[in-house]
Parts: sequence; C-alpha cells; structure tokens
Amino acid sequence: MGKERKLFSVLCYLVIMFLTTGYSSMVRAEDKNSCIKCHAELKDKLAAPVKDWSQSVHKEVRVSCEDCHGGNPQSILETEAKAKAAGYIGKSRIEDIPALCAKCHADIKKMRQYNIRTDQYAEYLTSVHGRLLIEKGDTRVATCVSCHSTHEIRRKSDPLATVYHTNVPETCGRCHSNQARMQPYNIPTNQLALYKESYHGQILYGKIPDKNPALAPNCATCHGIHGATPPGVSEVPNVCGNCHSVTANAFKEGPHYIALEEAGAPRCVDCHSNHKIIFPSLAMFDGSEEGHCGMCHSEDDARSYGKGQEIKKALATALKAIEQGEEGVKEAESAGRNIDDLSTNLEKAHNDIVQATTLIHTLNPKTVGDLTQSAIAKIEGISQVAEQVRNDLRIRKRALAFFIAWIFLAAGLLYFKHRSLTKE
Repeated sequence: MGKERKLFSVLCYLVIMFLTTGYSSMVRAEDKNSCIKCHAELKDKLAAPVKDWSQSVHKEVRVSCEDCHGGNPQSILETEAKAKAAGYIGKSRIEDIPALCAKCHADIKKMRQYNIRTDQYAEYLTSVHGRLLIEKGDTRVATCVSCHSTHEIRRKSDPLATVYHTNVPETCGRCHSNQARMQPYNIPTNQLALYKESYHGQILYGKIPDKNPALAPNCATCHGIHGATPPGVSEVPNVCGNCHSVTANAFKEGPHYIALEEAGAPRCVDCHSNHKIIFPSLAMFDGSEEGHCGMCHSEDDARSYGKGQEIKKALATALKAIEQGEEGVKEAESAGRNIDDLSTNLEKAHNDIVQATTLIHTLNPKTVGDLTQSAIAKIEGISQVAEQVRNDLRIRKRALAFFIAWIFLAAGLLYFKHRSLTKE
C-alpha cells in the first residue's frame, strides 16, 4: 500500500512538472520576443497590435511579429530589433501587402497542413482590386488587411471574424458605403442598404423565420472572394444558377435566354434586381414598373405579354385552390378526422406549385399550366372531404338543436306537472 502511494505521488509530481514546464516555456517564448514584450507595456494604439494579435489565428499557429514586419525579436535594444540588417520592414507599403501575405499563403508546403487554398494571391491579381493596385498603383483599393484585419486575424469560421459569412456585407460596406472613397470610381454607395432590404439580406440577418442565414448569399457569393469582380452580362445566369440551378436551366429553355445571347438582355437582375432582390410575386406580370413584364413588353403584345397573363392566371387559380385546400385540412382536423392523406396531397400540391413557379422562366404557359392543373386536381380531393365534413357538421348541429329543444320541452312538461301536483 505504501509503494502504491509513493508511485502515485511521483506520477502527480511528474504531471505537475510537465504542465508547469510547458507553460513556463510558452511564457518564456513570448517573453523572449522583444516586439511583444515592449508593445504590451506601451499604451493606446501602440499596444493594440499585441492585444489584437493575441486573439488571432496567427498566434495559434505561431506566426509572430517578425514574420510580417521583419527585425530581430531576440534583441531588447530597439536599434538592433529594428535594424535594416535584420530585415526590419515596420509598416508595409499598401502595394506590398498582397505579396507579403502570399509569402505564406501561396506556399503549398506551409498551407497544406491547415487545408487552406494557395491560389488566393493569384486570384487577387485578376480582381478589380488587384488590377487597380498592381497595374495602376491605386492604393485606395482593398488589400488582404482591408477584409481580414491587420493583427486580429481570426478564422473565417469564427463568428467574430470580419470575413465570417454573416459579417461579409458589413466588411465590404466599410469601403463600398463610403461615398468619398467610391466617388473616384463612380460606384454607388447604396448597395449595402439595398441588400439589407432584399430577400437574401433578410435571411442573412435572421429576419425570416425558418431560413438558415448560412445559406443566404452575401457579397462574395456573387462577386467572388479574392478574385472579386462584378459578373459580366453573359455570366449573370451562371452566377445566379450556382444557387438557383433548376431556375437557371428553365431560363435557358425559354426565349429570354435566346434574347440574352443575341442582345445582352434580359438578365436575371433585369427582372429581379441585383442587390435589392425582393421575393417575386404575381404582380410582376402586370404594369410597366421596373422588373415587371410591361417594362419591356407592350400590354397589346398578345404573343409575349399575353403569355405572361396566361401564366399568371394559371398560377393565381392554383394558389387560390391551395388556400382552400389548407382551410379544408384545418376543418377536417378540427372535426376529428384523420388528415394524414389530406396533408400528403396538400404537400404534393405545394410541390407542384413550387415547380410551376420555377418553370415560369421557360415562359411556356402549357408547361406551367400542366403543373397548376396537377395541383388543383390534388386539392379537389381535399375539397370533397372538407365539404363532407361541413355536411356532417351541419347534420350534427341540427341533431344537437333538436336534442336541446326536446330537453327544454321535457323540462317544461315536468315543470308544469310539478306545479299541478303541488296545487293538489
């Protein structure tokens, strides 16, 4: 028993020594870095780099000051730590930042252990930002640190990261909502405001229940990440089709796609807008407002505008039938009926409508009409059951009324009989 206690004590001692030694070595490693030691003792913005870096992914993977700024972090003398002979850079020039980051991020050997792509720098050189910086020396454009921050660089999966999925619009908006910054490029500064009003933005900001913000497109989804460039005319259907693939295929089967190839319009954004994408409605088939059929087609054009009216009528009829079907299911449930079959038919009818609204983009009234008729046929069965439920309810109400009347009559007769017996 004594030996076991001694052995246990030795093991505890070894574990404590291991942990203490490990921690001490970590502390000493940072203490030896004069950049960290000195800046941590300074005030205000001179201390901020250390504070920010301490929360970054770079600290996690032991990328330290000298990796970006050069110098000799082993020396406590400022003249030696910042000596040119030690490769001290200090604050990098804006035009040098992408290549500086690429020293590591374009190195396959360094990045493969983190499963990080190494083509970001090559992509950046093809972007509007990169071309303006490299080809024209325009230092007002975005570089790596504009989006990822300078010292507090967090993983993109970190909700506090500037490049976290739901934070991207605000990050892009820091420049693109700045009127003074965008004026030289003649770029509007209302994109972020419009995006926040859009269906995409409403989902991303969590304002639409049961919709996942992580699946909503942000700026980078459509414009690209490191190779950020607005999509060209012919690219728009493909860009939108990355998410809306079924709709894109339907669009390519219709006359609008032929017109797009021949004349460059209409694109998805001509009907749905680009940043302020509102959930589409049947109202788009009427009038000459922006995005409506009448914007391009005259109401007297039976061939084109007329097709739109046929599609609208078919959908409107089916949607009204769906509403009636939903009410029918509720009535059947309230009456205590088993609604499993009814709910299944209602769901199938909903699916037909979803397909029909997607196939609107074929601009083929028959294709859309076949699906709406299929939905209506499924609803008819529900309507029949609902009508039967109503009839049963009417019969029950009549029977209940008769029963109540009979009770009152019997009660009245008993009352008068009681009075007569009392008098006698």
